[in-house]
Amino acid sequence: MAMALTLPLVAREVYDLDKEWKINKGFESALKPCNSQKIDLPHTWNTKDAMFGDTDYYRGMYCYSKMLRCGEDLFGKRIFLRIGAAQTIADVYIDNRFVGQHKGGYTAFVYELTDYIQPGKEHRLDIRVSNPQTMDIAPICGDFNIYGGLYRGAQLIVTADRCIDPAFYASSGVFVTQRDVTKKQAILDIKTLLSSKSRSLKGCTLDIKLMSEGKIIAKASNVLPDEANEAECTLTVKNPHLWDGVRDPYLYTLVATLRDGATILDSNEEKIGLRYFSVDPDKGFCLNGHDYQLRGANMHQDRAERASAYFDADFDTDLDIVCEMGCNAMRLSHYPHAKYLHSQMDRRGLVAWAEIPFVNVYVDNPAYKDNLRQQLTELVYQNYNHPSILFWGLFNEINGGWMDDPNPMAAELVALAKKLDTSRLVTGASNQNDKFNGYTDMIAFNKYFGWAYGEMSGMGEWLDKEHASHPERSVGISEYGAGACVWHQSDSLLRPEPYGQWHPENWQTYYHIENYRQLKARSWLWCNFIWCMFDFGAAPRREGNVFGRNDKGLVTYDRSMRKDAYYFYKANWNETDKFLYIASRRNNHRSSSEFTLQVFSNCGDAELFVNGQSFGTMSPDDVNVIEWRGVGLKFGKNVIEVKNRYAKDSVEIYRENKFF
Repeated sequence: MAMALTLPLVAREVYDLDKEWKINKGFESALKPCNSQKIDLPHTWNTKDAMFGDTDYYRGMYCYSKMLRCGEDLFGKRIFLRIGAAQTIADVYIDNRFVGQHKGGYTAFVYELTDYIQPGKEHRLDIRVSNPQTMDIAPICGDFNIYGGLYRGAQLIVTADRCIDPAFYASSGVFVTQRDVTKKQAILDIKTLLSSKSRSLKGCTLDIKLMSEGKIIAKASNVLPDEANEAECTLTVKNPHLWDGVRDPYLYTLVATLRDGATILDSNEEKIGLRYFSVDPDKGFCLNGHDYQLRGANMHQDRAERASAYFDADFDTDLDIVCEMGCNAMRLSHYPHAKYLHSQMDRRGLVAWAEIPFVNVYVDNPAYKDNLRQQLTELVYQNYNHPSILFWGLFNEINGGWMDDPNPMAAELVALAKKLDTSRLVTGASNQNDKFNGYTDMIAFNKYFGWAYGEMSGMGEWLDKEHASHPERSVGISEYGAGACVWHQSDSLLRPEPYGQWHPENWQTYYHIENYRQLKARSWLWCNFIWCMFDFGAAPRREGNVFGRNDKGLVTYDRSMRKDAYYFYKANWNETDKFLYIASRRNNHRSSSEFTLQVFSNCGDAELFVNGQSFGTMSPDDVNVIEWRGVGLKFGKNVIEVKNRYAKDSVEIYRENKFF
């Protein structure tokens, strides 16, 4: 069924193309419409084969096809196709005429279809998408699945002949650079890119308005000279209402309007948050002049029922879980994430570390280097105005010495990021001692003491040594974590084999408690990011209770269960939701006559009752953990309850007779 488009009486219209596609597997698919499967976007073809450890999950080609019919009232209009992301290579055709190719699976792209579409006629749109491993597109490899498909949706954008450019790296065409921001004043340098196909922009006017709660607080107008394709202006905001993270994520609305006399040709609206920030080797991170230690986790776009093919509600659910734990920041690993996610992080006040997929392996291939430059450029321009993004991440665990040297490429990416955006800082995640650790504005490290290697105490010892060796560097932790299966329970605390099948939940809890003690004690760390918020798919892994799963998440893959370590962090980071939580609650059948009860509290002292009998009141320690040792159990059911004037929690534990 063809999609009919009729232009409403507005300057720009965006049409959802997510419904009623046909897909066929393989290169010859365009010739086999009879074999088509009907689907809606977002879509990935790897929702089943990549989920449970099949390392041979399909990495090939599918053809997505859709019929378009544009109404005759679109004569004289311009038509653009916008794809949110296509993993990994996308070739676009109209009626078998090649339109363009995009390489890179995590950024949006736009192609103009005006010359390919005739209003009043039906046309066939084909997008051939393929996700094979290749040595010229990042990432070459990684500890996560590369799900093929059109997994972030599609749109048609219809504009007048003269418009704000929607095709410049699939950006909004409006770029707001903040400088000299303080509590008293903010200066905004605004560049708007314009486009015309057949008519001159000379004499057109570009109006810029900054709105706050429906009122104009600053404005500027430019009358365009001949041959103009961009306009610049500067706005000054007195006593700005600052975007202050989760405390006060205030957003202004900036409206750019292109007009010819009284006729509006095009208009774009952007949400803007005004803020200033800094990182210091000894003081850590500061937001708007106050200390603001960044605490959060890493996150992939990956969930059990849909893999990478998220709906907006899926992002909302994930961020609800993130905010409940008390995070004020997230590292969006290891590639550019969806624009909707950034918009919701703006609204919630979550600081974002956004990065390109320069992961693990570097090869000195000119095409690969070009692709890294391209993906960084797209990441920056497509997300330029999001106030939540404070850092551009340029690499993760890139290996030097055993293959081609990644240092020159890392240095080049630093220079490119600073050229593209003068208002943000650049960083990277490292797991080694290499020169590129000193190239970025600050550096963070992926460290797994007490899990993959070393002892728990190694985290603090290593950090102190690194800080002393490089006092000029701002240092943070970008990853630390341990695996856990909610069905693996143990009465004893024994360190598991990280790559084995037994990943008891209580070791993950212990790991995070002991590591967080050390991180909390070092206020000079500019960030603290847990690996990771949610379990995710990683086909080559053979560990834990499910093959093909990285189970270091604080929440299960299907989001149905929060692990004990999640509540430990909630007790330390969530300052408003007063609660008590009994740990090891899933280990509810025991054979011993007594045990140690562990409770997390963010609301002070708590009293323990076992079968109605008080075991006394205890106070939380410096990381909000309470422990009662030698708690006795009778045979059969035992009701365990902890409470104070703010909250209570209870579980039932069954003591079993091991001889019967």
